[in-house]
Amino acid sequence: MSAPLLELRGVSVRYPVGWRRRLTAVDRIDLVINEGETLGLIGESGSGKSTVARAIVGLAPVSDGEVLWRGEPTSGFDKSRRREFVEAVQMVFQDPHSALDPRRTILQSVREPLDVMSHGAKSERTEVALKALSDVGLPDHLVRRYPHQLSGGQKQRANIARALVTRPKVLICDESVAALDVALQAEILNLLQDLKAEYQLTIVFISHDLSVVGHIADRMSVMYLGRIVERATTESMLGRPLHPYSEALLSAQPLVSGDGADRRIILTGDIPSPLSPPSGCRFHTRCPHAVERCTAQDPSLLEVRPDHQSACLRVEELYGVSAEGSAR
Repeated sequence: MSAPLLELRGVSVRYPVGWRRRLTAVDRIDLVINEGETLGLIGESGSGKSTVARAIVGLAPVSDGEVLWRGEPTSGFDKSRRREFVEAVQMVFQDPHSALDPRRTILQSVREPLDVMSHGAKSERTEVALKALSDVGLPDHLVRRYPHQLSGGQKQRANIARALVTRPKVLICDESVAALDVALQAEILNLLQDLKAEYQLTIVFISHDLSVVGHIADRMSVMYLGRIVERATTESMLGRPLHPYSEALLSAQPLVSGDGADRRIILTGDIPSPLSPPSGCRFHTRCPHAVERCTAQDPSLLEVRPDHQSACLRVEELYGVSAEGSAR
């Protein structure tokens, strides 16, 4: 079998805090992103999702582990290979307002990656930028305006266009619809689906909203306090999550009234500080099903159903499935 397009093996990201302390934002996670798929990364603010994205593109230091591109560690890339990787993996940030330079027109901002990399003549770069702007649905009369003259949805379309001009293989969307209203969110999600087919993209879609991710993703990984606690196909995750944290996230989504639709799981307390994570299962301080062994034993991410993994010590008792994937 060929290597995955993009892979994280045992990746940790730590930041120094003061003289002696370290904050572990991401702790030994494994992630496989196959060519042509959309992977959803879900979790509350502070769970480490954005840090994973930044570690992939080199904006956050990888303290341990490896990021691999087509089976090769990116840490060993020379200048030429690093440039190819940067062009191939692009990112769309959360805030469409601060992501654009207020002193540049939309066309100049979208063309900027090509200018920095000296791709062809200036006229050719302009043509590529105009094509990308057209593909994301921005009409010609807007491209020479400045960011403050556009709406939030139009600015996010411009940010997506800027990510597309290098013809990337992977597009990382970091909460890219969180700042938009519901109608605009739907527009951008549909746009991403169209662009995925046209540009043959692989997408990593990061969000705290499980219903939004469910609209676009093929597979999901759920993060809590720097670790992945559950991963599965979208159908399996939305049909029956097998971790109390994922279950709580799903219950928070608005549903049509019906059998069990009004049952909401309320998590008490806030997500703990990554400076001093809890012992044992990191979720035990907020989990309604926690028992004594949850405070001492660190759960591993194990296969409990085909293409469905969970890091819960009580998965068999709570959900009737064993670590071997057989139903009780």
